[in-house]
Amino acid sequence: MNFLERLAPREILSGFLAVSILAIPREYLKAWIALLLGDDTPKKAGRLSLNPLVHLDPIGTAAFILFDFGWTRPVPIRPWKMKKHGLLIVSISGPALNTLEAIIFAGIAKNLLRNSFAFDVFYKSTLYSFTYSVFSLFPIPPLDGSKILEALLPERYSSWIVKYEVYGTLFLLALLVLWILPLMMDPFVNMINSFVSSMIGI
Repeated sequence: MNFLERLAPREILSGFLAVSILAIPREYLKAWIALLLGDDTPKKAGRLSLNPLVHLDPIGTAAFILFDFGWTRPVPIRPWKMKKHGLLIVSISGPALNTLEAIIFAGIAKNLLRNSFAFDVFYKSTLYSFTYSVFSLFPIPPLDGSKILEALLPERYSSWIVKYEVYGTLFLLALLVLWILPLMMDPFVNMINSFVSSMIGI
């Protein structure tokens, strides 16, 4: 599918719904786990919500629709409020749930009519879930990979990640505008697209 075809109303709507149904359980789970581990920051920020709009990042959502990968709004957490290894557990839960979601969404898509709108939504949600599970492991703030790295590094190094996290989204946007990120992700997206097609049987 070329770039202009992705701008068709059906493609935009199905893409938006696909991102929404993968984002709600993913971000809710991360907020819930953080709360269980002692950090009420996500709850205070309104992230224990089933409203997709509180979880979606506008640029990340557009990237999903246009390039088949993207990101959601990071759940605000305070690692020092959580129990030991809390940051690591919360950060790993996102990619792990994405993989589980992809398997579930693929099972749903497999039982839908191939040309239906519902099939488009669940095919895309399967693809997006797999690509997000890979992309979110990149060690770029505010992606989960940077949080995992922060949790594993000694404090003198992890503090550097925290210091520059505020610039992470701007960095991702710059890579997107310069077409560097789509080129980097293209092999992953193509490989996952083939895998998803074989899973669903198309």
